[in-house]
Amino acid sequence: MDERIRTEPAYSHTSHLLVEVGGQVVVDTHYRGPEVADVFSVTKSVLATLVGIAVQEGLVPDLDAPAGDLLGLPLPGQTLRHLLTMTRGCATDGPFDIDAVMALPGGWLERIAAAPAVTAPGTAFRYDNGGAHLLAAALERLVGAPLAEYADRALFAPLGITDREWPRDPDGHHLGFGHLRLSAGALAALGRLWLRQDRRLLDPDYAAAMVTAHSPGGPPEQRPYGFLIWIDPAGPLAGGWAGQHVHAVPAADAVVVTTGDPGFDPGPPPTDRLAPGWRPAHDLVVEHVLPVLTGQPD
Repeated sequence: MDERIRTEPAYSHTSHLLVEVGGQVVVDTHYRGPEVADVFSVTKSVLATLVGIAVQEGLVPDLDAPAGDLLGLPLPGQTLRHLLTMTRGCATDGPFDIDAVMALPGGWLERIAAAPAVTAPGTAFRYDNGGAHLLAAALERLVGAPLAEYADRALFAPLGITDREWPRDPDGHHLGFGHLRLSAGALAALGRLWLRQDRRLLDPDYAAAMVTAHSPGGPPEQRPYGFLIWIDPAGPLAGGWAGQHVHAVPAADAVVVTTGDPGFDPGPPPTDRLAPGWRPAHDLVVEHVLPVLTGQPD
């Protein structure tokens, strides 16, 4: 696998490969790019983890609470649970696509909230960057602190994570959908938490629900979906654009981290296009590593 990453053009943007088994690092190779880098949509799984910690701390009393009441926005029928499962049922394209929202000088939450209903809340999965941003803002309201400040105290410090960057929208809300910057080692620590569901941090019922499929899911990972995390047969999978993946594998008490460096600032369209033939290193993990960890034939 290492040779293929180093020699095959399809994997030329792989940044880091880290494999941990039984709490011991067995592979830790940095190929290119910054050590602390954009994890893109893995941010969503971090957000879901923070919700679970807030539940444990009694700061989120009800996942079925109306999200609109918390935010003072018209979100009819939409609950925190719908935001966690990407089932709020609203349009996510055109002016409500996250790149279009990010081009606005402000009012991101209001634009996201204005998206028209496509299906009834709770009935269908639709990948929803905007919904994750609504959830982040709602969580800030519930915990009474900026998201990054709460994460530093409640999640990152207990895991020994000290180096992070978490950007905000123009109105000061930390992004819920992406662009948190972490190292591969930090991602491994998070994967370990998802793997072992540490009861010191996470409410146990919430932790189990987070890694349980609540819908068949869909694109971009084409897997069932839990609470802002994909549910793979081998175990929970946090995934992000440009090859960011954190795979927890309970059968082997293992965590596999792959990160990618797109080599440029993705920005808004049309610049966020990867090279033709590009493949994430997680494809190699599925091909070579997971069969070994799960005892299945290659």
